Amino acid sequence: MNDEQELIALSPLDGRYASQTADLRLYFSEFAFIKYRVRVEVKYLLFLAKWKVVRTLTKEEIHKLLSLTDTFSVADAKEVKKIEHETKHDVKSIEYFLKEKLAGSTCEDLLPFVHFGLTSEDVNNLAYGCMLLGAHKKIMLPAIKKILEEIKTIAAANKMSYTLARTHGQPAVPTTFGKELAVYVARLKKLEQRLTTFQFEGKLNGAVGNYNALAFALPNINWIRFSREFIASFDLHPNLITIQILPADNFIEYSFLLSQANAIFIGLCQDMWTYISRGLVKQKKVSGQVGSSTMPQKINPIDFENAEGNLQIANNYFELFARKLPVSRLQRDLSDSTVKRTIGMALGHTLLAWKSLEKGLSKISFDTEVAFEELNGHYEILAEAMQIYFKMHGDEKGYEKVKHMLMGKRIDKKMYEELTREFPALAKLTPATYIGLVTKLTTLALK
Repeated sequence: MNDEQELIALSPLDGRYASQTADLRLYFSEFAFIKYRVRVEVKYLLFLAKWKVVRTLTKEEIHKLLSLTDTFSVADAKEVKKIEHETKHDVKSIEYFLKEKLAGSTCEDLLPFVHFGLTSEDVNNLAYGCMLLGAHKKIMLPAIKKILEEIKTIAAANKMSYTLARTHGQPAVPTTFGKELAVYVARLKKLEQRLTTFQFEGKLNGAVGNYNALAFALPNINWIRFSREFIASFDLHPNLITIQILPADNFIEYSFLLSQANAIFIGLCQDMWTYISRGLVKQKKVSGQVGSSTMPQKINPIDFENAEGNLQIANNYFELFARKLPVSRLQRDLSDSTVKRTIGMALGHTLLAWKSLEKGLSKISFDTEVAFEELNGHYEILAEAMQIYFKMHGDEKGYEKVKHMLMGKRIDKKMYEELTREFPALAKLTPATYIGLVTKLTTLALK
């Protein structure tokens, strides 16, 4: 896509952000969708030959068929669209395109078996499965792994970077910046494992899922086994019990995993934004970058803000998929088709957000001096230690006693020492030493 096309594109993914989402065009553009359906149709013919439904093919004929997929071009896609303009049917236009390509060749006798016994959804669902699988393995999974490693690196470097934890926005108890990020690491590691082992489904069983046409035409063929082997050849998991369409449950599960990752990242973006606003996290200056059109001193957290916005857009798509796609009138209706064509939008905004988040994380550093100064300015956060100490020593009103002394107050080191001078174990406590098992927990999360 050239500069002019990007300027006049309707979607920001193909305009302003085209360079960052370009890789997804290989999987979710109109061209890609057509190409993957051609691949399914060609491979189906080859499988029919393998199962001796049609005659044995020569090496040259196999090569010719495979080349229809391997060399499929934008010009070929335009030919398909031209046919579609006449037929008003996208899958039928692919069938006619392939027949035109094979006409006059030694494969001409195979023409009756192009799209033999199939319904459009047999082709479409397998194409979508291959598109999702390819994008997942080549783009989405590496992207989330990269962010996870970035967070782990920052967390490990800040295992002992003390900071004031806040609950309900109020000073609570001490923690470390590394531990705060280690929580995100622990959550993402579990999610990454589920994404790594995720299997996409596919189906091939005719107009209402019963192999009606195939079983009528060739009753001696084990079509269930054929279907299972054909689908598995695309590295997809066969779903043998369906209506005309492949139930969307499998895709919704994948959407849920991505939306869950996005929800985790929204929390991370908001936390980073807050740390930056509190002065605890600094951002690197980028030469030539402008932070504000009127306030030249600023470095705005734009990467985290952009990421947050795109994460929310993506999750709106995933929410739509979850509401819409599991429901189909009887065997199917076409309202799902137009929704499925926006899958690339959901993944595009997700990928864009992940790249922005990774960029933002790569430019931050934790300001230990600011954090330590803030921490030591809030000795009242040791109230938890005080009340539990009193209870441990038999004072059942320990909590109420500390509440009366400190609720709503801010105290410094001197005031704290005066309050605890009769209790040596409390008196020697500081915010920086009241950190519990934070180091062990951080190390555990980062393994």
